[in-house]
Amino acid sequence: GGLATAQPAQATPESQAAVLLLLIEPGARAIGMGETYVAIADDATASYFNPAALAGQSGKSVNFTHSKWLPELADDMAYEFLAYSQPVEGWGNMGLNIAYLDFGSQQRTGEGGEDLGSFDSFDVAISGAYGTQISNNMSAGIGLKYIRSSLSPDFGAGQERGKGVGSSFATDLGLMWDISPVVTFGAALRNLGPKIAYIDASQADPLPQHIVAGLAFKALDTEFNDVLLSCDVYKPLIADGSFASNLVTAWADESLSDEFSEMDLHVGGEYKYGLSARQDESFLAMRGGYSLDTDGDLRLLTVGVGLKYNMFQVDVAYLIGDETPVNNNTRFSLNLMF
Repeated sequence: GGLATAQPAQATPESQAAVLLLLIEPGARAIGMGETYVAIADDATASYFNPAALAGQSGKSVNFTHSKWLPELADDMAYEFLAYSQPVEGWGNMGLNIAYLDFGSQQRTGEGGEDLGSFDSFDVAISGAYGTQISNNMSAGIGLKYIRSSLSPDFGAGQERGKGVGSSFATDLGLMWDISPVVTFGAALRNLGPKIAYIDASQADPLPQHIVAGLAFKALDTEFNDVLLSCDVYKPLIADGSFASNLVTAWADESLSDEFSEMDLHVGGEYKYGLSARQDESFLAMRGGYSLDTDGDLRLLTVGVGLKYNMFQVDVAYLIGDETPVNNNTRFSLNLMF
């Protein structure tokens, strides 16, 4: 999933897509658990991970996530994410978020190598989501997002001269099912939308459409000690057809072994020690995870810690992966719950 947004040289389905900002997953808690969050998502980041998970939230929540992006490649690239969620009596739960990827300042040169100044490049996505209960143990959700990608203020030459700026929109669909009091299933279809064109429609690129399904298991749930285990499977849905047909064609244009090789496996775990009799008010958390992206040849370990006191929660995650651009990347999150 999001850990694989910096692709190696070999071709992967994601390398065909534009706006890879949409694959960068927010929340240091989720990252620390190997990005296994589609069946958890119990904070404001649910509007990204699984809009159906909004339905289970009883209070207001804010999440801010910050990370230097690809720090071993550039000093001025950064990822920012801000989300808010709240219940609406009689309707369900609403969520909003904005994601921003700053590619930093780029130098422009003319045909003769002359300096034409600098410009800033960025991707931004603004999303709204809604989740509601559809039965006693099941919820569903939908998210809508507007996407704008500004790679260059002036791109191309001659008849192809035009803006290196494109925009599109997309839909997310989510489902949560409490199989038992200790096991939850979650699934989300993300970024279902038309291709994005920077110059003309004939050169449009698909969005990074994908499906994620996962399980969360409360292995231990006592007054002061909790253990949560989780596992997610990610599958890209990027093909040459229309966005509506990709859900089918992305599974039918390759051999079965190739289809399985495109699936990313994420596993994670979290241990929480309650610092008060009401563990949801104050706790210390330790997290770990593993991400396996076979076709992108990425194998990443993640570790993380979290501390909550009253309404404030601070989480930090660290990514470890040999010979990958996201190696030594740190993610910071601040959560407010009230």
